[in-house]
Amino acid sequence: MSTVTLAVKPLRLLRYSAATLLALLFVLPLLLALSASLKTPAELVNTLTLPTSWYSGNFSTGWQQIGVSLLNSIEITVPAVILSVLIGCIAAFPLSMLPVKSSRWIYLFLLSGMFVPYQIVQIPVFFIMHQLGLYNHISGLWLVHVAYGVPVCTFFMRNFFATVPRAIFEAAQLDGCRPTGYFFKILLPASLSGIAALTIVQSRSIWNDLLFAMTLTNSDSTMPVTAKLNGFISAVQVDYGALMASTLISVLPMLLVFLCFQKAFVRGLLGGSSK
Repeated sequence: MSTVTLAVKPLRLLRYSAATLLALLFVLPLLLALSASLKTPAELVNTLTLPTSWYSGNFSTGWQQIGVSLLNSIEITVPAVILSVLIGCIAAFPLSMLPVKSSRWIYLFLLSGMFVPYQIVQIPVFFIMHQLGLYNHISGLWLVHVAYGVPVCTFFMRNFFATVPRAIFEAAQLDGCRPTGYFFKILLPASLSGIAALTIVQSRSIWNDLLFAMTLTNSDSTMPVTAKLNGFISAVQVDYGALMASTLISVLPMLLVFLCFQKAFVRGLLGGSSK
């Protein structure tokens, strides 16, 4: 037994060391951004040195620059995520109940929406939003993100619903429960971990979108935070301290969401509701 324990410990130590190294590699850009955001303009030339004192002026400047855009991103992300996840769940339910042969072509048709690059539809979407009167409107971004999010949500939730035993649906039918009641009262509550994981993935995708943000908005009243930050980078003179502070402020909402729901996120990705 002692020999096995001694053989396992170095392997475990190696895994933990590799995981720690990878974590540091991912955290290092955030640490450099945090260090730069706390430096005075004179200290920014020394990238790898720590700030001599905490300079909060960059955060106040950053909030003044992206405060409205940050609220726009929240106003865009929340309804688009709710609608895309809800429609995806509704579409995934009948697909998960049908036999594989019957639902294959419908499933592949919906899945094909995941393989259309954004750049291909960029110009057509621009003209369609203009004709619908939704250009430079937050509701136009809702429509685009929901249209692109539904195939992903359907794909994810169809596979998750398939892990729920069919016997639960049959038992609910014997008790007089209709398919609608089964979906809202039994299936969705049993799939909360999967819905939480999908919500985080979809929120991150919409929050980080830059292409449609630059294509469909042109004013500060509707521009999301990603497009606003991109405008700072393309400026002639860049205030890197305020830029780093603005970047950290823009990352904070998604970081908080993930930290609050990380357990549900991991459960949703690694296992079905029946587990």
